[in-house]
Amino acid sequence: MEVEKLILIGDNTLIQLKNNCSELTFYISTWQASSIEEGSSDKIPFRPSTHDILVDVLEGYGIEPMLVKITKLSEGTYFAELTFKKGNHFLTLDIRPSDAMAIAVRTGTPMYVNESLISKVC
Repeated sequence: MEVEKLILIGDNTLIQLKNNCSELTFYISTWQASSIEEGSSDKIPFRPSTHDILVDVLEGYGIEPMLVKITKLSEGTYFAELTFKKGNHFLTLDIRPSDAMAIAVRTGTPMYVNESLISKVC
């Protein structure tokens, strides 16, 4: 799925992931939204963000982000996983969806959502 929209609402931002007739929307902080927006538009901030630094470290060590999966919703909180590859070795880590998206937009990593979380909009 791709980040379709970031809509500022008070102190939070509504994020919309969309692919054809499927979508997932949830709220994140404005700081998280700003990092995702900077990464997706290739804006270079005055000082690098944590996400920019992490991407530089991954590149420096030859570690490739492979995919992001938003896996579940539990007690109002979404959970995600980010899978990395180096050579023939894979590592999957638990990560906040917003952090995973900020890394994914910087690296071109595909994002997937568990089908049970998706709303059909067509």
